[in-house]
Amino acid sequence: MKKILIIEDDPMMREVTQEILDIEGYSTMTAENGWIGLQMVEQYQPDLIICDVMMPQLDGYRLIKQLRQNLVYRTIPFIFLTGKIDRCDLRQAMELGADDYLTKPFEADELVKAVKTQFQKRQIFAQQYLEKIAKIENEFIYLARHDTLTGLPNKLFIEEHFNKNRISVYKHNQVLQLLLIDVDILHRDKLFFGADFKDLLIEIVSQKIQNIILNNEYIDIFGYLKTNQLVILLKPDQDENIKNKNAENIAQQILDQLSQPLYINNNSVFLETNIGIAGYPHDEMKFSELLTCAEFAIEHCHTEDNKNYHFYNQEILNGFFRKVILETDFRYAIERNEFQIYYQPQINIKTGELAGVEALIRWQHPQYCMISPDEFIPIAEDSGFIITLGEWIIKTACNQIKNLQNELGINFILSVNVSAHQLKISNFSNMITDTTQQTKFSPEMLELELTETLFIQDIESVRQTFNQLSKQGVKISIDDFGTGYSSFKYLQEFPFHNLKIDRYFITNIDHLENKQALLKSIIQTADNLHLNIIAEGVETKAELEWLKANNCDIVQGYFFSPPLPLEKLKKFLYDRKSNYC
Repeated sequence: MKKILIIEDDPMMREVTQEILDIEGYSTMTAENGWIGLQMVEQYQPDLIICDVMMPQLDGYRLIKQLRQNLVYRTIPFIFLTGKIDRCDLRQAMELGADDYLTKPFEADELVKAVKTQFQKRQIFAQQYLEKIAKIENEFIYLARHDTLTGLPNKLFIEEHFNKNRISVYKHNQVLQLLLIDVDILHRDKLFFGADFKDLLIEIVSQKIQNIILNNEYIDIFGYLKTNQLVILLKPDQDENIKNKNAENIAQQILDQLSQPLYINNNSVFLETNIGIAGYPHDEMKFSELLTCAEFAIEHCHTEDNKNYHFYNQEILNGFFRKVILETDFRYAIERNEFQIYYQPQINIKTGELAGVEALIRWQHPQYCMISPDEFIPIAEDSGFIITLGEWIIKTACNQIKNLQNELGINFILSVNVSAHQLKISNFSNMITDTTQQTKFSPEMLELELTETLFIQDIESVRQTFNQLSKQGVKISIDDFGTGYSSFKYLQEFPFHNLKIDRYFITNIDHLENKQALLKSIIQTADNLHLNIIAEGVETKAELEWLKANNCDIVQGYFFSPPLPLEKLKKFLYDRKSNYC
C-alpha cells in the first residue's frame, strides 16, 4: 500500500482528508504541525506528503525547503493544501519544489485525482529511471566484454562463451580449438612509429582478419586481448583431423594476408605474425590454460624459421621446462666445472700441417648430458652471462693451449669465438691483454672470430676495439662469411686476417655449380685483399680436392677431425707430429 503523510493543523480538515484517502485504499498517517510532520517523514519515509501551508512552529514553506535539501527525501511527491489563492503564494510554493496544490475547500474527487496523478508521474519517472539504469547496465556489460578500440569481444566475453560451451563439447567428445594471433611490427619499422601508432595498426589488422573470417563457417568467435593479441575460437567438431586442417587453413590465410605490407600514413609497414593453436579438452581444460598453451606454441614459432603457426604439444611444454632449468643451472655451471672446451683442428690445405685449432664450448649438464652451444649460448646472451662465460673461455683456452704448445714444442693459432655482447664492454681489449700476459700466451697466436651481424650494431665502437687488439698483435677473422649482411663492405673497413666460409657453401661444393661460382668469387676477393680463406665443415675428400684446386688456404671439418676434448687433441697432435713445423 502507498503510504501518505497528511500534515494539517486543522483537526477537521485532517480527519476528512484521511478518511477520503483511506477509502481509496491508501495507508495514511497524520501530523498536526510541520515539526511533527518532519519527524514522521524521517521515521516512516512516506510515498507522498499532503501538507497545509500555514501551520504553527514549522509552516509548509519551511518544511518543504528542508525536505528538498535532503537527498533522501527530496524526491517524495509534495502536495500543498492552502486557503490562499494569491498567485504569488502559489508561485512560491512551486518554486520551493511542490508538485501540486489544492485550495481549501476541495472536493473528494479533486483530492483523489491529485494524489493519483502524482503516483502516476512517480511511476513514469521510476520507469524512465529503470530504463536508463538498464541502458547504462547494458552499456557497462558491453564495455566490460568488448574492446573499446576494435569493438571486438574481449577476454572476459570469450571466456564466458567458452565456459558456456565446454561442458557440451566434453560430453559429446568434441574438439574446440583456439588460435592465438601475435602481431608485431618488424624491428626496422619500429624505429619510425610512436606508441599511438600501435592502436591504428591493431584496428587495421583486426579489420583485415575480420574480412577473412566473415563468411567462414568454422569460426565461432573472434576477439582481441589486452596483450595486443587476437584470438579465434573455432566451432566444436568431433573429427580432430578435420579440425586441425581447418585451423591450419585459417592460420595460413591470416598469415598470407598479413604478410603483405600495410600502407599507413603514406608508409609501408611490415609485420611479423605468429599463430599458436591449442585445443580443448586434449591440451587443457580451462580457457586461461588454453591461452597459455597457445603462447607456448607461439614461442615455438620463433624458434622455427620455416613456419609461423604451430600446434601446441607436450614436447613444447617439455622444451619450455628444459629452458627454465637450463637458465637456472647456467649460472652455476662454471662453479661446478660443467663447461668443457673442445678444439677442432684447422689444417693447412697445401702442406697438410696443423695451422691452428678452434675453441668450441660444450656444457656437460648433470641432467641433460651434453648441451649444444646452439641451445645455451642464446640463454647466455639473453641473461648477460655471456660476458662471464666468454672471459672464462678465452682464459681457459689460452691457458690450456699454451701448456700444450710448451709440452709439444710447437706453435699454432688458437681461434676463439667472440659474442657481440663481449665487444660492448669497455675493457674488452684490456681483458685480452691481461689474459695473454697472465697465461704467457703470445697475442700473435690468438685469433678472435666475429660474426658479420656484430658489425652493423656499433661500427665505431667495434672499429676502436679492433684497432686496440691489432696493436697487440691479435688476429681478427669473420666467421660464417657470406651468410650475414653487407660482407664485402666491411672487408675494406676493418683489419681482418681471415675469412671463414660457412659450411653451407662447402657442403657438396664439388658438384654444385652455383656454389662453386660464388665461392670462387669470395676466394678471389680474399686473395686481392691478402686475406686467408678458412673453409669449415669439410667432410668429404671430393670437397677437399675442390677447395685445394681453387686455392683455399685452411680447412677444418670432420674429414680431418671432429671437435676434440683437450686430451684427445693432444693425442691427435702427437699422431701428426711429423707434419708440424
